[in-house]
Amino acid sequence: MQETNMVRQLEAEIIIKGAGPVGLSMANLLGVYGVRTLVLDQNATTVEEPRAIGLDVESGRALQTMGLEEKTSAEMIQGFSIDYLNAKGRVIMNAEVGASPYGPAQMSSFIQPIFEQQLLEGTERFDHVTVAFNHRVDEISQTNGEAMASGTTSDGEKFEARAQYLVGCGGGKSLVRRTSNVSMEGFSNPEAWLVIDTIDPGLDDGVGCRFFCDPVRPAMTMKKKHMHRRWEWMLHEGETEEEFLDQDRINELLAPHTDPSQVTMLRKCVYNFNSIVAEQYKIGRLFLAGDAAHMMPPFAGQGMNSGIRDAVNLSWKLAAVVQDNASPHILDTYQTERRDHVVKLTKVANRLGSIIMPTSKVKAWVRDLFLSTVNTLEFTRNILRRSFFVIPKLEDGLFVWEGPGASPHSGEMIVQPKVEDANGKCAYMDEFLPSGFVLMGIGADPEADLNSEARSLCAELGAEFVSIAPKAGARGSALKDVTGALTEWRGACPPFVLLRPDRFTAAMFDAEDAAASLKNFIGLYKS
Repeated sequence: MQETNMVRQLEAEIIIKGAGPVGLSMANLLGVYGVRTLVLDQNATTVEEPRAIGLDVESGRALQTMGLEEKTSAEMIQGFSIDYLNAKGRVIMNAEVGASPYGPAQMSSFIQPIFEQQLLEGTERFDHVTVAFNHRVDEISQTNGEAMASGTTSDGEKFEARAQYLVGCGGGKSLVRRTSNVSMEGFSNPEAWLVIDTIDPGLDDGVGCRFFCDPVRPAMTMKKKHMHRRWEWMLHEGETEEEFLDQDRINELLAPHTDPSQVTMLRKCVYNFNSIVAEQYKIGRLFLAGDAAHMMPPFAGQGMNSGIRDAVNLSWKLAAVVQDNASPHILDTYQTERRDHVVKLTKVANRLGSIIMPTSKVKAWVRDLFLSTVNTLEFTRNILRRSFFVIPKLEDGLFVWEGPGASPHSGEMIVQPKVEDANGKCAYMDEFLPSGFVLMGIGADPEADLNSEARSLCAELGAEFVSIAPKAGARGSALKDVTGALTEWRGACPPFVLLRPDRFTAAMFDAEDAAASLKNFIGLYKS
């Protein structure tokens, strides 16, 4: 970080406005990539109250890239059961969100103040990352060559920060979005919900996650570590915020489930859920990420996770551009790759909400009949569950989709099973991978099998070689596919996989087509 005139003039390669989970995730990723980063936030420190509660497998994978997965997972409940109960208390649908093809848990619960503090501590590993709290940004601007943020510190000192690019992670009231005149598309859900976070020793061994699909009062609860628990209840038309924030009313809602006298209240609020997305994610040298770019109902647990996906997708591309390895045009693919995915997830969240929220007894009866019937058969149950999760695959963007290097896996996140190294250590695959591009050989050895031209093109990308030996094969210096999952994922496709830093497949090819395939991708990456 370069400073002149004390704190008045600040300079970095990337400015991030907002030190929430998305902004701090991006700061850690840019730290890993070696990018000089400045985070500006008007608050005194990270949040002290819980807000988001669910972290999915892709966000967990991002924490692996940050080098923070082991630390953060120690404060999470990784994987749990979800069930849906009807008005009579009978299970009409259930699901496990444990082991996933992409990591140890499809969903984990966490305590946001602890999580944000861990992310903040993660940034302290990097001399080139500065997090400046008590810095209120009042104005955002840009020129052809730089982005600027100016404002005032908590002691009244004015500052001006300059960088090549600026990312707005400041939440739903984003100054970056308003300054750029970017509108939001979508709608606000008319139903208000009471949300409380508690510490409850009486329910510490209770259900992991439960949805009460009762038309009289739809509700949900989720367990977190350290006896923490989230509760949500839907308000009906005519019911007021003041009534439901009253502690006696809250105790009435808790009483059927636990003893309210042993419950410690951490947070209580009433709010409406939004289903909205920004028309643009990139405006010149300015970007939107997280709630600044999109908001969705919480029923699929994807609000914050979509923001972390934004951070993962954008950070490696920014790093490539500012370090002069890639064309600035690749930054246009941020919106291409992220916006449509968010729209799909918002539809999934609303679909889940439609299961939980019917207040008509007739609609609830039809729903109960359908789901309980589907839930009795493993085949139909699996189909229904899969409909609630969007597979991490891109339909358009920065990957080879035609010509040499194109494959059915192009634009798809590679699976992440456990593998074993030459010393017999067994861990999830990403623990052994470098943070940048990877040229992986599944049942093949890139170093031995690729010609000098292909190896030179890999060096141009900064791609490091990783060899995966089959389950029954000799280990040697390769990582061993002990579960066979990578071999199964590859299927009949070529053995060489070019992986982007975010673990999405950029290209797949045989040794004979390696040079042409790599040139095909490099043409997209550098032109």
